[in-house]
Amino acid sequence: MAKTDYWMADGYGNKALVEGAAERDRWKPLGWAETTEPEPGDMVWMEHPETGGRQRFAAAVIEQWQGLGWHPAAPPEPVDVLHDSQLVDQAAPVASAVVPKSTDRTAASGTTPKES
Repeated sequence: MAKTDYWMADGYGNKALVEGAAERDRWKPLGWAETTEPEPGDMVWMEHPETGGRQRFAAAVIEQWQGLGWHPAAPPEPVDVLHDSQLVDQAAPVASAVVPKSTDRTAASGTTPKES
């Protein structure tokens, strides 16, 4: 049994084509919703199976890019910035303690100032 394709939109004018109800349902909690086919002004996620490239294209040029091997696809996987091992917070460098030099010459010479 063939899976059904679903057009999804993210609310920012970006559309993507996902395969199967399970994939459609996986993207819904991530802010994507079922929608209609792309219209002028929409951007469409496409991928090239030979290169693995994934890019957004204007809906008006989908046919031209399909001739070059690109096809509508799902958006790239989301990045979880709190748990991605490549985006781990780095500790801030530790600054060395700076001891200011005394500008009081009497303290440096060991003498006391004269009283007036």
